[in-house]
Amino acid sequence: MEVHHCWYEDTAGVIKPYQDTLPKKEQKKYKLDLLLRVARRVADFSDECGNCQLFQPDITTLAQELGTLVQMPDKARRKHHLKTIDRIVKHLQSQHKMVTQGHHVGLWIAIGSGIGVALGAGMDSVGGGIPIGVAIGVAIGLALDAKAKKEDRVI
Repeated sequence: MEVHHCWYEDTAGVIKPYQDTLPKKEQKKYKLDLLLRVARRVADFSDECGNCQLFQPDITTLAQELGTLVQMPDKARRKHHLKTIDRIVKHLQSQHKMVTQGHHVGLWIAIGSGIGVALGAGMDSVGGGIPIGVAIGVAIGLALDAKAKKEDRVI
């Protein structure tokens, strides 16, 4: 576990200066916050998961290539950067039952909208039912996101 903790600290040490110097728009463009959170989760699971161990060099490479990516923007390189992060996130979601921030809220807003349309149709006012359904969806989504956060399942 100590080796993985050191790996994470080294990786975070490479990423954090970019978080401190780049504007928020650039940080979002390269998903720096997500990359840092993913690195922490991969370090947590790498003792028990071989795939997470294999992702560590990928994350290290992504962190080391940030300077080149920021100074010489290249669409193909940026696309590869984002695809790699997404691939790791998908692994964390499918194999370790992790969720991204706001996952349940987004999902339940969509479900609540559908429920709202049905409620509205029953009340002869589709427009009136949608806000009720969305409110129900937000409430359920927030509750499920809070539960996931309490269980430490948020990436």
